[in-house]
Amino acid sequence: MARDFCLLIIFTCNLFASENFWFSYKIATDNKLVVFEERNISPQMQAVDVTEYKILCQLNTKKKQYQSTSHYLNENFDDVLECFYPMSTKVVNYTLIETKGMIERTVLTIIPTKFTVDFKDDFANIKTIK
Repeated sequence: MARDFCLLIIFTCNLFASENFWFSYKIATDNKLVVFEERNISPQMQAVDVTEYKILCQLNTKKKQYQSTSHYLNENFDDVLECFYPMSTKVVNYTLIETKGMIERTVLTIIPTKFTVDFKDDFANIKTIK
């Protein structure tokens, strides 16, 4: 009984929130070398009743019939990342001077943003949820 209830919850979450996602990104460099990178595209677990969207960009790759939406987004992550650069991006740059030398550290952060994917025949539109 408990197993059936858990399966019902998972099914309804996937049914209502399958095309809405969260995007966030963070990268840190020391002296222009990447030391940390965190990339997240995760599905939303709650249904959102929003009718107002803002078109962010268009991906010109076609989704395969058997491919899930999250797999498609992770496969085309570099293109998706370019879409979110104009969003709320925070860049912090500072210099540490020690006896061993100087370290210039830069941290780029794109804050978590809700978005949805709308697939057409040969392309996909990425829209942010207002």
